[in-house]
Amino acid sequence: MTDTLSVYSAEHLHELGVRLFVACGAPAAEAELVAGHLVEASLMGIDSHGVVRFIWYVEQCLEGRIHPGAPVEIMRDKGHVALVDCGMNFGQIGAGKIVDLVRERAQKGGIAFATSRHCHHVGRLGAYPQALAEAGLFGFAVANSQRHGHFVVPWGGREGRLATNPLAWAAPTEGEPMLLDMSTSMTPEGKIRTALHAGQSMPEGRILDAEGHPTTDPNAFYGADGGPPEGAILPFGGDLGYRGFGLGLLVEVLGASIAGVELGEAEPIPYINGFSLLAIDPGAVTGDSARFAALTEELKAYITGTPPAPGSNEVILPGAREFRTLRQRQRDGIPLPAETCRLIAEVAARVQVRADL
Repeated sequence: MTDTLSVYSAEHLHELGVRLFVACGAPAAEAELVAGHLVEASLMGIDSHGVVRFIWYVEQCLEGRIHPGAPVEIMRDKGHVALVDCGMNFGQIGAGKIVDLVRERAQKGGIAFATSRHCHHVGRLGAYPQALAEAGLFGFAVANSQRHGHFVVPWGGREGRLATNPLAWAAPTEGEPMLLDMSTSMTPEGKIRTALHAGQSMPEGRILDAEGHPTTDPNAFYGADGGPPEGAILPFGGDLGYRGFGLGLLVEVLGASIAGVELGEAEPIPYINGFSLLAIDPGAVTGDSARFAALTEELKAYITGTPPAPGSNEVILPGAREFRTLRQRQRDGIPLPAETCRLIAEVAARVQVRADL
């Protein structure tokens, strides 16, 4: 049975998020940035990384795992390569500083790469290469998770050894950028949580229960109390899941190993996301940034110009569905399940904020 949905404006949810994070000790400007990031994710239909994260972020602040207002500092700087300490501030704060860093350096020198330590959850990963593409750059990002988030089984395994380990890239065009943001597992954990709140089942072939058996029930993944997952998630690819497994390993190497970060099972947890970002200036390669955008626009037209397959209306490029949803939800509002509203109101009360949901 599907849970009841209520619809709220982006402005209302953004204002609520700001009040929540300020109540947790965040400076107003940082609260604005984090709330804006989460609301935009919901506007784009990526509900697993949207306002539902208000709940966990507040809990993490109350538990002292997020350090609102903590400084973000460069630990090692080699010009086009940098290592950044995000201070366990909100992940969006550290990741945003890394975007600024690689954007500036790629625009000056053609290419830049930065990776992180002590980074919390960065939210919608695609937001960061998207920001680079909107500045005329090509962007590529990865985010692994520490051992506490290893819900994804390796190919042929039964117990989790990787996180959902998303990767994302974006390329500028003459309009909206091409943007791929994908988990290297069959589903992000947040989508299972969203299905749990909405009283929905998961599609077949995505999750396992605590005994390693396939299931479609989010309750079997989380256990009876809805707590930390007892089940597991399969790597992306179905019967070709070794490919998703290989991509998950790539994210692990680029998200943590390259930064000299351990897997992390000790307390306190040393990081939530191992975030890395690469920026390339196409103009530094050819001398003509505008030409690159024209060529990607031509590529878009060529790819989408194929006659649709039977049962399909069109070819949809990566990111196009999310940008359509963004425009629709900006107009019509963001739907939230009743359980999500209840849990947001519950954590809001803990920090003396009125949720109005």
